[in-house]
Amino acid sequence: MKAKNSLAALAAVAAAMPGHADPVPTEKAISYRFSEYQEGEIPENRTFSSVIERYNIEVHQLGYRRPLSGNWYLRSEMQYETMSGASPMQTYQNADGQSVVLMSGASIEESRFDLKLSPTRYFDGTGKGAIDGTLGGTLALSTENDYNSVSLGVDATLNLFDKHTTLLGSISTSYDMLAPTDAMLSESRQAADGQVKRSISIYEGVSQVINKSTVLQIGGGFTRLTGYLSDPYKLEDRRPDDRTQFLLDSRLRRYYKVLSGAAIHLDYRYISDSWGIHSNTVDLAWAQKMSAGRMDIFLTPSVRYYRQTQASFYSVDASGDEMFTSSDYRLSSYGAVSAGVEARFVYGGFQLSVDWQQYVSDEEMMLLQIPDEEAPALVNYSILSIGVEYRRE
Repeated sequence: MKAKNSLAALAAVAAAMPGHADPVPTEKAISYRFSEYQEGEIPENRTFSSVIERYNIEVHQLGYRRPLSGNWYLRSEMQYETMSGASPMQTYQNADGQSVVLMSGASIEESRFDLKLSPTRYFDGTGKGAIDGTLGGTLALSTENDYNSVSLGVDATLNLFDKHTTLLGSISTSYDMLAPTDAMLSESRQAADGQVKRSISIYEGVSQVINKSTVLQIGGGFTRLTGYLSDPYKLEDRRPDDRTQFLLDSRLRRYYKVLSGAAIHLDYRYISDSWGIHSNTVDLAWAQKMSAGRMDIFLTPSVRYYRQTQASFYSVDASGDEMFTSSDYRLSSYGAVSAGVEARFVYGGFQLSVDWQQYVSDEEMMLLQIPDEEAPALVNYSILSIGVEYRRE
């Protein structure tokens, strides 16, 4: 019985690590999830106009997955979202030397439709010299009134040493086409009309079973973006037409015998890019399983800390003579903390999930260093998601 429990613990930990020794799925499942994203208001004393409301986004997701012939498995997802509210167009210093935000106005109404298909071939490693792992592909399409995108990806895993070691890798590329709304309203929108953006990303990693309760994954990645990378809806926003990003990450999963089983999730990610931005992200979560009769309950509280330095051309006092400049708060120096909890209730083939997240950002949350440039447009937001799923073998 002790050996059986150890194997069960190991399986639970490995299942919590994406890509590690995935078994061939056999279930058919359909799911629906509704999410609402709400940004907090801009402080009234930091805006140029009376508009302080920001984005509200509602997202509907429909998922379907099922086995195909042989050892093939298909995952698919459709998503429709609507967005309304106002967005920061520019941050600048007023006559008193204070940084203020110019908002776009509350008339923005947008919608987007996404489709993603991901078939995967599983190799069980039976037979001498047979491969044990997976080979998958992804096709993703996205369309909205001012932006269209298509992306392709390939991913693979290879299990070694009796599934204690898993090599994983992926490569993806995307092609985006811009068609800004009301292009005649500004020169930047006219300049972006018909422009394209391309990207290619590569990731490689290894996942290792440390002992019966612990799995560790480390990896690295590279992303190259080229084309029109400025934001046509912002004023005085001129960015380089290429961007290179390097990524290092690690993921730790450790199982504990608490109630019906639990695991701690600890993730770290570092990104550096050619625009001068360096970011660090730490994620900590506790995944707890409980049982109530025939119902299983999974409760996962989590917290995340994020910190980044600003792009070399970020400024709230941009001069029209500079080659590259932007006051986009997403390129500024800041820190952010998010906290949330997810609850899943599983009864037979039915699952109900509820997820809530709260995000807060500020320049003074960088710790260790307080930036000279302000970013009053930094966003705070909350996300509430409710989902249902039915699956059967």
